[in-house]
This record gives sequence, structure tokens and C-alpha cells, in this order.
Amino acid sequence: MKSIIKVSTVIAILFSTAVGLAKEPMLLLTTNKEDARTLIFRLDTPTKETAIRFIDNLGNTIYSEKTGSLEAYGKRFDLNKLSNGYYFLEVEDTFKEIVYTIEVSEKDVKIKEKDEKLKPIFRKKGNKLFLNLLNTKESDVHIKVMDSSNRILFSETIEGKLIVEKAINFENAVEDNYTVVVKNGKDTYYENILID
Repeated sequence: MKSIIKVSTVIAILFSTAVGLAKEPMLLLTTNKEDARTLIFRLDTPTKETAIRFIDNLGNTIYSEKTGSLEAYGKRFDLNKLSNGYYFLEVEDTFKEIVYTIEVSEKDVKIKEKDEKLKPIFRKKGNKLFLNLLNTKESDVHIKVMDSSNRILFSETIEGKLIVEKAINFENAVEDNYTVVVKNGKDTYYENILID
């Protein structure tokens, strides 16, 4: 029975990832010489949780928007007034975060790098919290549970697993607001659960 549940969970994670990948954004550069410093971003079937941010190399947000419940999203970025340098276009939804590194120069714009990170999926059922993470880099994953006084109540490191699954039972916990911290490489994710 446990193996059936585990296989079902793995299939659910892979399906969620496939659905997330089906919404792959498209980033285009214009080839028109008069308009060479223009970037066109398109996202088919965004979710209402999808956030788009355009940030400079100092961390200042130049543009920010949530897509809402649109069937498709498109945005044209005129980069002519920006200084030369590196900028970042971040696209984040429930399942993943994609960061494009963009270089703006006098004559044109170049997409230098695309970094995609899958986020952990948290599911609450009663006073239990289920965590699933597709750990494509198979890095060590550190999980902590803290109470509202920042006391660590639980800590575990899962080493080099492709699929990380964890069920955290709060059924016998005292009333409090708990925080689950998941650290995967350089990335840290938080999920709060209120027990009352």
C-alpha cells in the first residue's frame, strides 16, 4: 500500500511539473535595426499566481505585474532608455521560477542566460502538511519546522534524492503559527501552517 501511495505521489509531481513546463514563456528580441533594444515577452496560459518582474542589477524593480486570469499574456519592453548593463526578467508561479539574464548594450539586447528552478509543492490536509519536491540537481535538501518564537522543533537533511517527499504531522501540536523552511542549494522556501 505504501508503495502505491509513493508511486502515485511521484506521478502527481511529474504531472505537475509537466503542466508547469507546458506554460513555458517565450522571450523574443526584435531584429528591426530601428528598434533593436526591444524585448517581447509572451506567456500562454498563465495562472493567476504568475508574477512578472523586470529588475536591474542592483535589485531595483523596474516593472512588476501579476497576470491575473488571462488566457495569454504579452508585453513589449522598450529598453531604449535603460543604461547599458545587466537586467533580469523573473517569471514566477506556483510551481517554478524562471530568471532570464539580459544584457543591454548601446546597439542591442542579448539574452545571456536562463535559469529555471522548480519550487516545492506544499499540500495541507487537516493538521498535516505534505511536501513534494522534484530535486533535479539532486542537491541536499534541508527541512526545518519552527514555531512562532523561532525555536527549531524539527530538522532533517535529505541527501541527494531526485524526489523529496515529507509528511509533517501537526495533530498533537499546541496552538501556534508554524513555519516550514525548505532549503535547496541557494534557494529557500517557506510555508506557514496555523494550528488552532
